[in-house]
Amino acid sequence: MADSHTSQYTAEQGAASASLAAAVACICFGASVVATRYVVPQTTPVVLAFLRYVIASACMFALLRGRALVAMPGRDRAQIALLGALFFGLFPWSFSASLTHLPAATVALIVATNPLVTLALSVLRGTERLSARMVIGQLLALAGIVLAIDPARATAAQSTSGTNYWIGYVLAFTTVICGSIYNVWSRPLLLRYSSALVTTWAMVAGVLLLAPLALLQGLGTHTRTISLNGWLAVLFLGTLGGAVGFGLWSYALRRSTPSRVAVFLALNPISAIALGVFLLGEPITMRLILALVAVLAGINLATRMPVTSTER
Repeated sequence: MADSHTSQYTAEQGAASASLAAAVACICFGASVVATRYVVPQTTPVVLAFLRYVIASACMFALLRGRALVAMPGRDRAQIALLGALFFGLFPWSFSASLTHLPAATVALIVATNPLVTLALSVLRGTERLSARMVIGQLLALAGIVLAIDPARATAAQSTSGTNYWIGYVLAFTTVICGSIYNVWSRPLLLRYSSALVTTWAMVAGVLLLAPLALLQGLGTHTRTISLNGWLAVLFLGTLGGAVGFGLWSYALRRSTPSRVAVFLALNPISAIALGVFLLGEPITMRLILALVAVLAGINLATRMPVTSTER
């Protein structure tokens, strides 16, 4: 009986630490949206993503030092490289490219489906079991995002997106799929290796994929156009928005199930909007307050459920 209580207490502690890590990570990601808005006019999205992950990788190597060179089977290295190329390479490129065909609000709404897609892939893979409470929590959090972003404005803006809007949809859903695959398929690796180690080598794979694209877009030229404040924003994106945010994200994925972690992504646009209120003087609206309530309620509902995992 005592062992049962101890095991339950340990599991609850693990779930709580995963929730805290995921929440802080998503707040960092939300702040990264604000920083990106500031600096991206001075460069290009691909160059900015490349610089961000170069700095983040350097930070992770500085943290790990010799531990970054641990031996691992070639198959695991290949899986980490593939997942890193998807999440830290293709993901930022497809996200940035989708914004050239669709309004930002439309892209944000599509990307907000990531937790639901993560849940579907996790169930199909056998990592989690579907439950009504989980689905309702995910949908409630998504409803909060819809409230915050205001789809009416997104729909109105779409009329100016040109005739290639369908390309934007393909790119935005590619972003969702890349993120969801990383959430689900990285966890077995995170159970075998430290979250910092997996994150570091995944970032390196993303950097290698982004490097030729950044060079083609004039990496040297665009770095010279970034102002001092712009470089401070880039530094923030690489440290708190990169190494810290994604390190915490991997930590959470290691200690909880993919869908329970992914639901915290609903905090992303909420924190970005909130920072816009405090830093840019944007007005606080009843829509934003209701959105925050819905998101927090959805997260609470989705993460309070018992963890049932059958890792493969």
